[in-house]
Amino acid sequence: MKLLTVVLFFSLAPSYALTLQLPFRKPFEHGPSTHTSNQAAFTPFTAPWVAQLQLIYNTRGKARDDTSCPTAIQKWSCEPYELTEKDWVKPTSVWHLRPHDIKAVVSLGDSITAGFAMTTGRPPFAMVLEYRGKVFSDGGDSEEYTLANFLKTYSKNIKGSPSGVTLPLAQGKKLNAAVSGAIAQSLPFQVERLKLLFGFGGAYRKYKDEWKVATVFIGANNLCDACGLGETLPELSEPEHYGAALKSALQQLKGAIGPTFVNLVGIFDVTLVYELSRGYPYCEMLLDTTPVPICGCASKNEADRKKAGDLALKYNEVMERIANEINEENKDEGTFGVVYQPGLTGFKEGSAPFGQGYLSGLDCFHPNKCANQIMAIALWNNMFSNREDKNTPLKPSDLEIYCPGPNDYLQ
Repeated sequence: MKLLTVVLFFSLAPSYALTLQLPFRKPFEHGPSTHTSNQAAFTPFTAPWVAQLQLIYNTRGKARDDTSCPTAIQKWSCEPYELTEKDWVKPTSVWHLRPHDIKAVVSLGDSITAGFAMTTGRPPFAMVLEYRGKVFSDGGDSEEYTLANFLKTYSKNIKGSPSGVTLPLAQGKKLNAAVSGAIAQSLPFQVERLKLLFGFGGAYRKYKDEWKVATVFIGANNLCDACGLGETLPELSEPEHYGAALKSALQQLKGAIGPTFVNLVGIFDVTLVYELSRGYPYCEMLLDTTPVPICGCASKNEADRKKAGDLALKYNEVMERIANEINEENKDEGTFGVVYQPGLTGFKEGSAPFGQGYLSGLDCFHPNKCANQIMAIALWNNMFSNREDKNTPLKPSDLEIYCPGPNDYLQ
């Protein structure tokens, strides 16, 4: 079976950029566990788990039209603003940055930021891939709705955004350092990879002292672990441990990559996927009966779902507190700032009316391409909104793209 999988993979691989990297999960990277004994056969985000997920989809799944979204999105029509000679002077404070000042984009996170299973393919020859070029935060595929591509309207030569795909569980591509299955406690390993890229002899050494936007989106696996490993190892999921690991990683990030505006993105309730799976036979089968655990808390156990929902709220409170603490610690230096961006926290309510329309047809869990487009717009708008307006409810059908002018600063 392993040989057959390899042969099929390379004979059917897409023609666009494919990065071959180590598709193996490190022991310290705990993925979402499960609370159900019949789902204990495979450890999430390991090579056997991915192979089994691919097999189940190819034998039981149905192809979806990944280009047809539940709601139409506004066409990107923003134009570069006019700049004077004074505008080209490099800012000295992270709180005086405008889009044209950004020279590189960086992302840290888990499988969502890796683009895991974003596009499903057609059974019986579909493959599980990571679509990093389409990821909301830093994807570099042409004409995709991503934060990186939005920024390129104002700063054409932005570096770091990956294109194409990677094999599952790759250790990153360009400045997208996300690893599928990662938890907050494993972020230091992503920071270390970035440190090498920006260090002496690294591919991005010349950009170490330039302004960057880094997007950190982590916590889904910590939430899922709350109903599995987290019951015996509470340090994996309890908010104080999550917060301590996150703050430590952000402090390390400052020294690793230099001047940076950090988007610390609030997470949504991942148990949404269970509710949206009802009425879809393949998704119900995958979440309820297969030996391939998707998320331990996304189960028929209502108490588990409530636990994860409550934790998501606490994680977001922790993120906002950490952002304030780090900014206070760095107020005299001014070259590193962290902003809690809550725009995606309402994704559950905003996407609920559309069923599976914003979720991967392969695993019924990860945001698909349509969702990533919505997430990119929501994050972009958050970056130009004051604190009060950042919590505007996320309604895909009403989402309008904000076009910044020369007097709009990242916030």
